[in-house]
Amino acid sequence: MNIQKVKPVIVTNRTEDNIDVDIFEELFLIVINNEFKHPESFINLELTNDGSIRQLNKKYLGRDEITDVLSFTADVPGVNLLGDIIIDTNVAKKQKEDRTVIEELQILFLHGLLHCLGYDHLAAADKKIMVAKEKKYKDLLLKEKNQTRE
Repeated sequence: MNIQKVKPVIVTNRTEDNIDVDIFEELFLIVINNEFKHPESFINLELTNDGSIRQLNKKYLGRDEITDVLSFTADVPGVNLLGDIIIDTNVAKKQKEDRTVIEELQILFLHGLLHCLGYDHLAAADKKIMVAKEKKYKDLLLKEKNQTRE
């Protein structure tokens, strides 16, 4: 019997944008390996641009406003699902500043992934930890990309 390994990032792209899933998988694997999570861990990612993230933000967080990323931690016994991340690509495009859309999507994905791993930024001390983790993983991703080019 041939059992197919679960993809680390299961993407549902509800936009017209053609986005390469590899940009999320590469980052996911860096984080999972450094956080010492089960090697068969995976996450669901939904890319949207229809404003539906606003309804989710209101329903689950009580905030009646559009946002860039939402994340929901999963707790399913016997399943290595870390959670769900929803990213609004229109918001990502508007706030990317001097970054590419791909870089902005990776930053939002990383932020959501860290939330799914239990990190938060509500208290100052927690925010400091989360910001340091984000920097660490962005740097590791950049380093890996530079090594690939060589």
